[in-house]
Amino acid sequence: MADGSRMNDVRIGVISNAHSKRNKRSMREIHALLLEHPQVLHRSFDHISELPNCLKEMAAARVTHLVISGGDGTVLAAISSLINNSPFRTQPSLSLLSAGMTNVIAHAVGQPGLPATGLRRLVIRAEAGTSAQVLERPVLSVDFGDGRPIERGFLIGGIGFYQGTQLVRRDIHSLGAKQTFAAKLGIFWSILKILAFGAGPRSGFHGEEIGLSLDGRQERRNCFMFLCSTLDEILPGVRPFWGTGTGRLRLTTIDSPPRRFALAAPAVLRGRPRPWMAESGYLSRRSERLEIEIASPVMIDGEKFDPPESGRITVTAGPVVRFHRY
Repeated sequence: MADGSRMNDVRIGVISNAHSKRNKRSMREIHALLLEHPQVLHRSFDHISELPNCLKEMAAARVTHLVISGGDGTVLAAISSLINNSPFRTQPSLSLLSAGMTNVIAHAVGQPGLPATGLRRLVIRAEAGTSAQVLERPVLSVDFGDGRPIERGFLIGGIGFYQGTQLVRRDIHSLGAKQTFAAKLGIFWSILKILAFGAGPRSGFHGEEIGLSLDGRQERRNCFMFLCSTLDEILPGVRPFWGTGTGRLRLTTIDSPPRRFALAAPAVLRGRPRPWMAESGYLSRRSERLEIEIASPVMIDGEKFDPPESGRITVTAGPVVRFHRY
């Protein structure tokens, strides 16, 4: 993305997902802010299929600083469009507002605070020429090998990660818990269910035999969970990666059934392994290319994707996206 941290002729455009949780609650404040700053172009959409047209309008209006207001799914779709088929001649500076049910990406590289608060700070500082904090992150490029477009994102997980996500949406979001609190509560609830019932139908968690290839090194594992990201932290204080090396993909796997789980779970969440964990099936490694052979769905930035008929999914690191935070 172009470096727009210092611009004399900034043109800000905001794209909002009208159905994102925080946008629903903040839209009145956002509209009031936009009335104060009529030079800011704003477009909202009701369905993700409308996003490419919103991007085309932004490009036609010569927007130089693009703001995405939505959750992880909206950010995933926007970044994929900008990389795969961008309508911009020169890529705009990019900023994120935390406006969805899950905001892992915006937490890592986006504007802090509520959408209206973050947008106000961005508009005032960007138009004044204030330097932004520029955060560079390589995206995950996920190729399903069946003709689907390459998906871009920052976090892919499966098996226990997918099962836990479904559990959170069923048991936690239904209680009204949202955002980071819901995600952390969901992790705690998942751990309790696994400790109480183990793997099986009562907990809703079970392992699966998968194939893995890390930079060409092949293996098969009876896997309880895998998680791969280019981010250091997936939630505040949750850093489930401790592998060393230079690879930009961070991969953590837990073998099935999980052994000494009560002791291992806190260490996994903090990214601080105990000496016995590797031999017990808790591994964290780094690579540039990951190939997965899997039968069950995977989650990419909060969105569910079914595997291809072959079961083979290829994950690579890159390209690099630059985010501007004020």
